Amino acid sequence: MLGSDPRYATFPKEPSPAQLRWYIENVANGNLSVEELITSFRNIHEALESAGRIKYGSKEEARLIWDLLWALEFYSPDPSKEQMSEEWNDAATIVAEVKRVAQRLKEI
Repeated sequence: MLGSDPRYATFPKEPSPAQLRWYIENVANGNLSVEELITSFRNIHEALESAGRIKYGSKEEARLIWDLLWALEFYSPDPSKEQMSEEWNDAATIVAEVKRVAQRLKEI
């Protein structure tokens, strides 16, 4: 996926929050699908945590990334099939959160 897909040519090679920001920016800009973020974002974050304390650029950056992680924690492809469906996020809600987070990251 990453190696042969030209959309990933600018993906940061070194594990860091820059990889998470890259996903946020590229989904917000429409370069990647929300499904790609859904399948990869938490895994990248967990790998960063496993490697040690994550060094975010600021507390605000950390909070914004955690906001997105929280939204993903309650992602369902079909919230109507979930118990308490109103508490679950669909893909459109995740895209909206990605765009909000991307905009805020640009501002800090």
